[in-house]
Amino acid sequence: MLSLSESLGNEFEYDNKIYHINLAFDTVLRFYEMLDDERLEDAEKVATAFEMFFNQPVKDADFAVTAFEQISKYISMKPYGNDDDEEDQQHVVRDPRRLYSFKQDAEAIFASFYDQYGMNLIQEQGKLHWDEFKALFQGLGPQTYFQRIIEIRTKDTKDLEGEQLSKVIQAQQFYELDINKSQAAKEEQFANFGEILKNWAQ
Repeated sequence: MLSLSESLGNEFEYDNKIYHINLAFDTVLRFYEMLDDERLEDAEKVATAFEMFFNQPVKDADFAVTAFEQISKYISMKPYGNDDDEEDQQHVVRDPRRLYSFKQDAEAIFASFYDQYGMNLIQEQGKLHWDEFKALFQGLGPQTYFQRIIEIRTKDTKDLEGEQLSKVIQAQQFYELDINKSQAAKEEQFANFGEILKNWAQ
């Protein structure tokens, strides 16, 4: 999580040695995409993820498990809404749909960053840290292309009727994420990857 008083996280300590971690935003996004890639075997995912972050092949199973536990915790940290886990334990019903996809919404996100910040995300690959990207992403304004799409996806239609209802439904269908078309809900990616790591390390 971004801190104004501390350096960006880019190191991992294991067995009294410091290892550099590649936490550029595009590396993290490729990691997320890889977790969803059903073409890869579990062992391939572990090896690929390790090379993504450490730029070297995985050799030590304990090192890999410990590293990914900390990396997944770090890149998932958020400044607000940290009581979600507590609410989930109280059986709060949540909307299982995803509201956005970094992959499917890539063009809208790119356009929104360029519009609001004058930032070309393609040129920032390998340079912009995940914490910086995440903070800027969360700060995208309501008039940006991406946030207008989110508004369409989340718009309540219960009080609409006639032509207005028809237009909103058509827009929601047009911008609906592919993953929501094929399944109502999905287990958390890191929970799945945690199981992969445990099985791989045995």
